[in-house]
Amino acid sequence: MAGAARRAGGRVSPVAIDARLAHDVWLQLISDEELYRAMLDGTHHALAASRALGDRELAVLDALRAEKGTRWNIENLRFRTALECGATLTSYLPRTVRMLTNGDENWLQDVCFEYLAYFRWKEHGHFRFTECERFATYVRERIMKRRITPPHLEVVLDFELAVIRLLKRTAALPPPWPAPPVLDDDALAAARLGRGRAVEVITLPVDIRAWVESGDPLRGEVRPAPVTFLAVVPSLDQPHRLKILGEGPALVLDQLTGERPTGELAAALEDEYGLEASALYAMLRGWLAERVVEVVAAPASACPAA
Repeated sequence: MAGAARRAGGRVSPVAIDARLAHDVWLQLISDEELYRAMLDGTHHALAASRALGDRELAVLDALRAEKGTRWNIENLRFRTALECGATLTSYLPRTVRMLTNGDENWLQDVCFEYLAYFRWKEHGHFRFTECERFATYVRERIMKRRITPPHLEVVLDFELAVIRLLKRTAALPPPWPAPPVLDDDALAAARLGRGRAVEVITLPVDIRAWVESGDPLRGEVRPAPVTFLAVVPSLDQPHRLKILGEGPALVLDQLTGERPTGELAAALEDEYGLEASALYAMLRGWLAERVVEVVAAPASACPAA
């Protein structure tokens, strides 16, 4: 804002307003609903003491009140911010959002508006995963305590937050990712394997497989038995993939801590569960190719990737 007008002795004299100060007051006005309403009513001087507003800040508020477009600019900014927030939540928490709003976009806009107002319009912008995590906390601590929410909303929220954790962790892995190794039996037996860094195991108390596959928690049935999903990002240019992790594979994956060679682990699993080494090696080769597991200590006889 280049300048404003102040009335003094019946005359209007221009008063220069520092751009940085104007920006700071503008942000304060957006975040402080009471101050905003007082500015519209012309009673903002009464809040000077409680808001630590000096003459310079009050002059900015006077100038903003004199601008005919101030109210439109603030309301439009809030509307668009809520709209953008809704787009972020729909992208990364799609099932949660659908359950909360029954698919009604106007309801979503209202929820996002109230959510951002609660946090004084301090949105996270391009930090979309952080925004989703804060919204999840808001759902649990605010929305779920003041209204009856659909069954299994908490389970769906846990699932989608687990995927977000995976994506955040993947974003922190430096490129380029080396190609997965191709190991013969001897090399695989000597290798120590651990869970891949771009992997998340998601265990839920009920089976929401139908909702995950369709993306729509308003259609399909929930099975009462627990289910475990395996989420993995196979490469930097591919989206994450999901598959059901059965009880046997889950047990094997849990054993892959990188503490002992695969051959030793194979012998132990065959003795205890009757799992043949050939079947285990076939599973592990598939997991290596998909980046579900990775070599923690590479054997000297590893074959180069094809």
